[in-house]
Amino acid sequence: MKRYLILVFILILILEISSGFAEEKNPIEILSSAWESEGRISFVATETSGMYIGGRLNITVSKVFALATGKFRREYLFPSFLAGDLLIDDGNSSYYYQPGKGLLTVGPSLYDPQHRDIHHKLLELIMKNYDISGQPDKFLGRDVTKICISPKNGKNILLVLWIDNQTRLILKRERYTPDGKLQEYSFYTDIDFTTIPNERLFVWIKPRKDFRTVERRERFIPLEETKRRDTTLVNLSPLQEKGYECISVKEVPGGIAYHFSDGINNIMFFDLQNLPPMPPSVRRVTTDGIVYSYWQFDGMSGFAWSYNRRRFLIIGVTERDIIERIIKRLR
Repeated sequence: MKRYLILVFILILILEISSGFAEEKNPIEILSSAWESEGRISFVATETSGMYIGGRLNITVSKVFALATGKFRREYLFPSFLAGDLLIDDGNSSYYYQPGKGLLTVGPSLYDPQHRDIHHKLLELIMKNYDISGQPDKFLGRDVTKICISPKNGKNILLVLWIDNQTRLILKRERYTPDGKLQEYSFYTDIDFTTIPNERLFVWIKPRKDFRTVERRERFIPLEETKRRDTTLVNLSPLQEKGYECISVKEVPGGIAYHFSDGINNIMFFDLQNLPPMPPSVRRVTTDGIVYSYWQFDGMSGFAWSYNRRRFLIIGVTERDIIERIIKRLR
């Protein structure tokens, strides 16, 4: 009888352990679930975010309201020059109102089909180009999975996400430079999943005081249509060799913007009618008989040049030798 009870106890223990392993999802599944849940979770929270610009940390605090129907509201609380600003995304358009400037900027929703498609492509590129690991952790008293994303065969982690195990919402994120320095972060200092925000919070109501309106509409050009027009800019081999792909093309004032990404790092390539004013720190460099302008700021690089009545501008985190190969390729 005693031997029988021991065997039963061992069997129950094995079943409990096996059940725990069965329920545990791998980091890629957790990341995919969190990625797809953007704009599909209702909550009320306070968020703090920070970004290093010119070696100085800039902190923003805001109150956030979200509905699972793809609606979002952000009320800025800090710093003082942002306090009172309001961002509303009703799922169709976004409205950013700055009462101190008397300015309303109207743009596309972050949850419209085009932006969701870009969001999905970024996830695919992360899985293609990066190593993804995870470990259990705690944040705000909740069980979370800490997801670390680093270059394949690389040492330094570039992105860390704390994902809530129950809702799959990203509660905290940290972004690092290639040399391991903290570049930007955001996290919720409190969050409530039980309170469903009122629909009226996501309706833009015209204020009584006078203000001017700026329309910031985007016209995306389908990638297939772009390839039929000109495959040169969409398929830049120096970027493709580094894991970058063109994930969107859109019209901008005076030209076309090509968005390249490897999932985490992004490069914007502009084909313009006229180049914008160059920053004071710009340097003139000559490669293979072509003169281009080059500058750096906070790890970002800028390149601008003209050739055969076309004007090009590239902004992003990339090496000069890659851009010089592109310049030669576009001759």
